[in-house]
Amino acid sequence: MKKVTSRSFFAGGNTCIGFYSLFDYITDLEKCDRRLIIKGGPGTGKSTMMKRIGELMAERGFYTELFHCSSDNYSLDGLAVPDLGFTIVDGTAPHTIDPSLPGARDEIVNLGDCWDTGRLRCHRKEIADLMQQNVFFFAQTYQFLQEAAVVLERIRYLMSGAMDYDSLSEMARSLVAETVSALPPVQGAPRERRLFAGAITPQGLVNFYPSILQGISSFHFLTGDPGSGKSFLLEQIRNAVLQAGYSVEVYNCAFDPQRIDAVVVPDGKAAFLKDTYPHSFSFSPAEKGHSRDTIALSRYARPRVLKNTAAERNETLDRFWQCVHRAVEILGKAKCVHDRLEELYIQSMDFKLVADKQEEAINNALSITA
Repeated sequence: MKKVTSRSFFAGGNTCIGFYSLFDYITDLEKCDRRLIIKGGPGTGKSTMMKRIGELMAERGFYTELFHCSSDNYSLDGLAVPDLGFTIVDGTAPHTIDPSLPGARDEIVNLGDCWDTGRLRCHRKEIADLMQQNVFFFAQTYQFLQEAAVVLERIRYLMSGAMDYDSLSEMARSLVAETVSALPPVQGAPRERRLFAGAITPQGLVNFYPSILQGISSFHFLTGDPGSGKSFLLEQIRNAVLQAGYSVEVYNCAFDPQRIDAVVVPDGKAAFLKDTYPHSFSFSPAEKGHSRDTIALSRYARPRVLKNTAAERNETLDRFWQCVHRAVEILGKAKCVHDRLEELYIQSMDFKLVADKQEEAINNALSITA
């Protein structure tokens, strides 16, 4: 199997309860020797710095983890090099991070030292107006996602009336027992890591499953309408695997972070995940030898009840997607505002000084192995 050299995730998301951060899971701070926290405005080079450091670490053969920004999935919010115990994160709003062990582990890289305040002051009014627009657009985005959540609850309610949850629970118990019994002997203490595999972004609904699931050989795809029990089943698997002493990777729902989209069991090279849009992804032709099975939760629904509510469920689902797509459109407007802010800051930056800070960050990372 091909060696995994890099994986991509989201550590924050635009959700139905607002911006939701899982930045605490970017790195295990007990195993982290050095964490750099970058401060600075839009366009100051935070993401570019992280990308460059990631490329250099990859060229040197280190496994890297890239944490993309949900407000622009082409930008980075963080980078981790686990083998070096090195992490670098964007510490600006909405995921404000401050040092918890200043100097002893955490250091601030302030790119604000590299801008020309005189030039920025010339654009003070425009910057203030753009910042205010950004706040407005994100508030609108979250309002539409909150509305979508209310609509989705109606679909779940209608679906719940058709489900035979007793039979579903019996199947879940059997699947959980089978999953745990197939795992190798326990090694080490169990650890849970939570991140997002996907996000609602200005570019649409995006996921990194092909990157995240590298090295997985056993796939279990869950299908079924909202309310059919997919999140329930994933929660049962997560609980059982942890209680049995194994580590898990849990991927929270990009729309509702209080639900689960996927559970990965690294020790068993197994993944359990929803296989409904927008969670779907394709395997590359080169990926062979995978075990794949589909767990269709619609088997546990009463056909007559489903038929009676089909029209209302379809109509309600259309309303749900209308709200989500409207939220994506508004995120696009916020991205345009952010792009203009970046232009103003870029023309005010001394990127020679930024390059010096980047070089210092690289030396910080490599000095860990010295």
